Amino acid sequence: MKKLSFLLSIALFFAACQSKEAKTTDAATSDTTKYPYQLKKAQNWAMNTDPNNMVTAMTLIKTLENLDTAGMGKVLADSVMFDLDGYQFKGTKPEFLKQIQGEFAKMSGFKVTMEDAESVINKDKTEEWVSLWYSQISTTKDGKSDTVKLFNDIKLKDGKVLRLSEYVQHPMKK
Repeated sequence: MKKLSFLLSIALFFAACQSKEAKTTDAATSDTTKYPYQLKKAQNWAMNTDPNNMVTAMTLIKTLENLDTAGMGKVLADSVMFDLDGYQFKGTKPEFLKQIQGEFAKMSGFKVTMEDAESVINKDKTEEWVSLWYSQISTTKDGKSDTVKLFNDIKLKDGKVLRLSEYVQHPMKK
């Protein structure tokens, strides 16, 4: 009986020590939540730990703050899209820089206070975006000032800005 108990104990010990592969499932396929809308394509975004996109996106905003078209040209792709409050552009970098230089000529300056930022990349590594939240005070050459809260989504590829979508929150009138 002792031999049988001993052999059974050894068999149980070896069975317990065997490594079993953990079952993993894709979060998108295992989610059984009933959402009000169906997504066309789940991108499966992840935080982008590479700081370069964040630096490029913030540099773009810094060049706007400094009215610096030369610096801006260094971070833009050859073709760009901008969707700003009351302004849309789709074309080449030189065309955009010429237009924005005309707008900068009307301004005496901007003051940006960065509040938060997030850099994401989709799982198949085909899209990279940086989102920025900040406050901006703009002052025209004739002395008019405006304060707004901004949210920017900036699409990047190969370290260059392809697109900027800007969403503005104007303060409520008192």
